[in-house]
Amino acid sequence: MGEFKVHRVRFFNYVPSGIRCVAYNNQTNRLAVSRTDGTVEIYNLSANYFQEKFFPGHESRATEALCWANGQRLFSAGLNGEIIEYDLQALNIKYAVDAFGGPIWSMAASPNGSQLLVGCEDGSVKLFQITPDKIQFERNFDRQKSRILSLSWHPAGTHIAAGSIDYISVFDVKSGSAIHKMLVDRQYMGVSKRKCIIWGVAFLSDGTVISVDSAGKVQFWDSATGTLVKNHLIANTDVQSIAISDQEDSFVVGTAEGTVFHFQLVSVTSNSSEKQWVRTKPFQHHTHDVRAVAHSPIALISGGTDTHLVIRPLMEKVEVKNYDAALRKITFPHRRLVSCAKKKQLLLFQFAHHLELWRLGSTVATGTVESMCLLAVSPDGNWLAASGTSAGVHVYNVKQLKLHCTVPAYNFPVTALAIAPNTNNLVIAHSDQQVFEYSIPDKQYTQWSRTIQKQGFHHLWLQRDTPITHISFHPKRPMHILLHDAYMFCIIDKSLPLPNDKTLLYNPLPPTNESDIIRRRTAHAFKISKKYKPLLFMDLLDERTLVAVERPLDDIIAQLPPPIKKKKFGT
Repeated sequence: MGEFKVHRVRFFNYVPSGIRCVAYNNQTNRLAVSRTDGTVEIYNLSANYFQEKFFPGHESRATEALCWANGQRLFSAGLNGEIIEYDLQALNIKYAVDAFGGPIWSMAASPNGSQLLVGCEDGSVKLFQITPDKIQFERNFDRQKSRILSLSWHPAGTHIAAGSIDYISVFDVKSGSAIHKMLVDRQYMGVSKRKCIIWGVAFLSDGTVISVDSAGKVQFWDSATGTLVKNHLIANTDVQSIAISDQEDSFVVGTAEGTVFHFQLVSVTSNSSEKQWVRTKPFQHHTHDVRAVAHSPIALISGGTDTHLVIRPLMEKVEVKNYDAALRKITFPHRRLVSCAKKKQLLLFQFAHHLELWRLGSTVATGTVESMCLLAVSPDGNWLAASGTSAGVHVYNVKQLKLHCTVPAYNFPVTALAIAPNTNNLVIAHSDQQVFEYSIPDKQYTQWSRTIQKQGFHHLWLQRDTPITHISFHPKRPMHILLHDAYMFCIIDKSLPLPNDKTLLYNPLPPTNESDIIRRRTAHAFKISKKYKPLLFMDLLDERTLVAVERPLDDIIAQLPPPIKKKKFGT
């Protein structure tokens, strides 16, 4: 692997925005995530949870609600009072419609995907018709006395539940009238609070409405009679979010203490058909408020102020105990935020709303026409490789300004790509951790790439849960490929044999006093270092100098608002 002079960069002051909303699409197995700066991200859960699409935020768009409709249509709404639909092909905003109800706090699509509800600051619940090209206002429901903070449709589409301050309203969709108003107890730990905010509601097929509120309660209501059925006090602070499974046998809630609780519907006794809701073990994967939760068929998903997107698998739902069964915590974007001008030794940092250009000092240490997300230019300036939101890669002849070839299609999205000097071989990394090498001049995969696909990658390599975000090459060693993800840096030496599953993947070289024969026998093509992390960028400036851009998680946590302080017993 050799020795390098390393520029260890920690002045990239990148702080991800907190997560405000998540919305799971069970038809496409995709997850939409909105952040406090208005950014919207889309993750393909079938492609190793890869962040395949991204909509930049704007300071005027504070997103408070996010939902899918008709499978492929994504809507958001927020405090500017507008409903936004996103163009998932062009990766821009398709249109924005003012709801004329002040700030929008909640939104929900009907079960059949034909209608959209929004809850507004002025207490109005507004119904919109979803047409093929746009949305069209249909009518208002009975106006309430305070803002509508949460909404949920009955699965049959006949009624809705609306959470407000101190009460929950049940509306008849056909008439738009409120048929019940269920008052919520303001008592919190024996003390009466001024207000009780209903942060979330879920409407079940049997007519049960589940609510979560600022008094730390999860409550079950009978919507037919408007009465409280059961009460669970689960937290000393707000319960801020709720999501229920499609089968209605499980739901998840998130609290301001950073705790996630899982409830399951279980039989009272082994021989009884009667069932009841039971709270299972709580999970503490967050340091701050859990503002949003989602429930996929095989996992519980949560996000909040600490910026982490956490995916916790339901072990009883995972058929094969592979990397799908591992807890995932996604913090950084699945795209490169740093670019390097090697000859000038400059680094360009990409932030949400601006760019920063830094000069490196010295150191004594060692296609669906579609939007293009990744670009790679050959060092000789003759070739341009481009990858869009699908898994396809197109190679263009820059001098002739025309398409040269298209790399054979692959099922998983591209996470990084680069063109090697001299050979003009294109190296492509995908979200399932596969790496391919494609000869641009010959328009085919190289022999090395065919060999590695025939043998297969080491199982530990494939089980990594963070994507490769950057690929580069050693200027004097054409057999070396350099690549990294957020937690490791790897040099692949194509002249050495590939590791098999019986070989240690993270295998350091034998001591230098060993003979060359022994060193060669135990060495394999993959040399991996986990010294630098979280690693946002690493590249060679020259044959003996590396630049590594790190963003320690402690530095991010230090810039977040303080978490809720828990009073300890006896203090």
